[in-house]
Amino acid sequence: MTKRRSVGLRILISNDDGIAAAGLRSLVMACAAAGHRVDVVCPDQERSAASHCLTTRQAVQVERVDEVFRSCATVWTCSGTPADAVKLALTTLLREPPDLVLTGINHGPNLGCDVIYSGTVAAAMEGTTLLGIPAMAVSSGYTPGHSSGAATPWVLAVVRHCLAKGWPPGVLLNMNLPDCPASRIRGVQWCRPCGRRHVDHFQVQPSTGGGGRYRLVVEMTAEDSRHRVGPAPWPTDLACVQDGWIAVTPLQPQLFWHGDPSTLPPLAQLPIPSNEGVAATRGQ
Repeated sequence: MTKRRSVGLRILISNDDGIAAAGLRSLVMACAAAGHRVDVVCPDQERSAASHCLTTRQAVQVERVDEVFRSCATVWTCSGTPADAVKLALTTLLREPPDLVLTGINHGPNLGCDVIYSGTVAAAMEGTTLLGIPAMAVSSGYTPGHSSGAATPWVLAVVRHCLAKGWPPGVLLNMNLPDCPASRIRGVQWCRPCGRRHVDHFQVQPSTGGGGRYRLVVEMTAEDSRHRVGPAPWPTDLACVQDGWIAVTPLQPQLFWHGDPSTLPPLAQLPIPSNEGVAATRGQ
């Protein structure tokens, strides 16, 4: 467990909602006001649900725009994805590695299986996987009139506490703020991902040309205990935020299965195909 200083940090901030997002501004201004040195590298427009997509077949345009945050941070925008932005920062744009990577504050929660699709989580994960830097993705529930900016003191408090006590190496923290005024937040809890899943369907859209046009519509299932993971005594992230708590879920980038190996079919008993069979499957 690595301990780091809790004040005067060099913090890299990114997001998937783009440079104009209110949640990004709230996080940047709060970190700068707390005396931290802030670098921002983020997409130049909204790239929500980009997951870990990388731009590989075209160049990524980068622009320096310090004036966006009144020059209290060093700021770049890029034409790429959230993962592109953090990769560019850590490998090319920054002169030295940051002490911490923060992403968000995302406009909308990232609970349960949302982390698979979230560009906010993927951007933070780049810090963990690329250089082993402590990283946290921050998201917030949203209703009209609700501002996530008032909850930024909670974000900084969790960061200070975890860095002071020792941030486990290789662990990404996924924080979800409840959709309520900051004065009604009950506290912070360690959580496990909830068991709800996405139900996807496509709506047919009008098309003036040939072929068809479809729009993805995502709905959420109810909580399903069969899909829960993590320590049994821990509440789910969904239950926490619904009850007014800040949910903090530890994640690891490794996707290796944690099930019982004895439930897998033994491959040693798999018959070896003949050369004729292999040729037949290849259409030869």
